[in-house]
Amino acid sequence: MDEVINVSLVRCDESPEQRSEMVSTSIERSLIEKRSISASEQQIAANEAKGLHLAAAHPDHGVVTYLQEVTQGGFFVYVGEPDELQEHWFGTGSWVAFNDDRGSGHASKVGPDGCTRTFRMLGGHLAD
Repeated sequence: MDEVINVSLVRCDESPEQRSEMVSTSIERSLIEKRSISASEQQIAANEAKGLHLAAAHPDHGVVTYLQEVTQGGFFVYVGEPDELQEHWFGTGSWVAFNDDRGSGHASKVGPDGCTRTFRMLGGHLAD
């Protein structure tokens, strides 16, 4: 039987503004491998922050999902109304996917110990 991985998914909600929201979903490891376009290990410095941004379509591959597996440290993700963002922490062992390619986007900030992660780009959007 294939390993099932629980993933926190940042996607667009169904409002006209298409705000980012966090939902839970799962994906089989074999599907990650099948849909994988690229994968790289990344080390990100402590407290590095990005304001609101989108998980934009890739210029060569079109609609994609950015899937991150935290292997050390962690980071915060902020979703929702730009004036009232909700904070979510993802530490070692967490899986987080992003496909909010419209609306106001999400923000992020690396934790005080930095973050090491495997960053994967998958073809298409993950569904919840």
